[in-house]
Amino acid sequence: MAEINLEVTSLATRCIVYKPDAAPETLADLDAISDVIARRDGFVWLDIAQPSHDDLALLQREFDIHPVAIEDASLWHERPKIEFYEHYVLAIVHAAKVDDAGELVTHEIAVLAGDQYVVTLRAKPVYPLEEIERRRRVSQTVPNDATGLLYIILDTIVDGYFPLTENYNDRLVRLEDRLFTNNKFSERAEHEIFLFKRALVVFRSIVAPMREVLLRLTHNEIAPLKPGLALYFRDVHDHVLRALEQIDITRDLVNSTLDIHLASQSHRQNEVSKQLTIIATIFLPLTYITGFFGQNFGWMVNSIVSPQIFWGLGVGSQILTVIILFWYFRFKRWF
Repeated sequence: MAEINLEVTSLATRCIVYKPDAAPETLADLDAISDVIARRDGFVWLDIAQPSHDDLALLQREFDIHPVAIEDASLWHERPKIEFYEHYVLAIVHAAKVDDAGELVTHEIAVLAGDQYVVTLRAKPVYPLEEIERRRRVSQTVPNDATGLLYIILDTIVDGYFPLTENYNDRLVRLEDRLFTNNKFSERAEHEIFLFKRALVVFRSIVAPMREVLLRLTHNEIAPLKPGLALYFRDVHDHVLRALEQIDITRDLVNSTLDIHLASQSHRQNEVSKQLTIIATIFLPLTYITGFFGQNFGWMVNSIVSPQIFWGLGVGSQILTVIILFWYFRFKRWF
């Protein structure tokens, strides 16, 4: 099968016609899409990056798409979902990647799939299609039709979740090393944990609805999609469940890491408080002794007449008091 260069990095419209036993062809005249579909001798893949009003009008004119479906496909920031219409399905899915700065980037894609066509509408930032086209080109088991292309699109997007789960696992390991190896946690690391948790919440919010999308496809064996691919969609559904399990495990471990961090902070504060309390307790009797000897009692004035008596009675009583207190603290296992 000949390779088609879709030039997916440019914000343009591409229409490819796939026929059995023939090389794919680029359809330049988009107004002829309905004629190609009517011949039913293949299927059409129309890809639109950042669709304009003219592009949406083209969908309604050439594919007879319902206005509600066009509105859902053109309104970005929709949650992942799937809607079944009489002659086609609308699936809104989100791909996810990590950029060079380690931040989560989501790509919203609307897919309209009928018996003879697939339409993909990609929002900004535009999701690249190279991997989808590569899988379609090398696949030997997936039928070369519109339903098969829908499966490849969903499978590619879902498989893209796993590098993110691995990235988050590695990020979690680094956080744990900073906590348990260095035995210290800066405010920057604490802020990083909260950003990490926020990214996991966003990531889970785009993965979790994919369960319903794939589940409904696994139970669909009638028009508008061709039957026989339920097993393929079930496999993608299993991948979604596995990705979701890994996200939940990572989220639980992040929560545990934060709990350990807060507990260690509390423990260190308790240790500092205990040390300060011991110091204050030691100086309390010493303060009393020095205050007692600082009083001008006649007995003290008349009895402490030599340096030996001063050091033995005055300083010696303080040293003896410190020794007794240390012995008592050790006996109580306070340090």
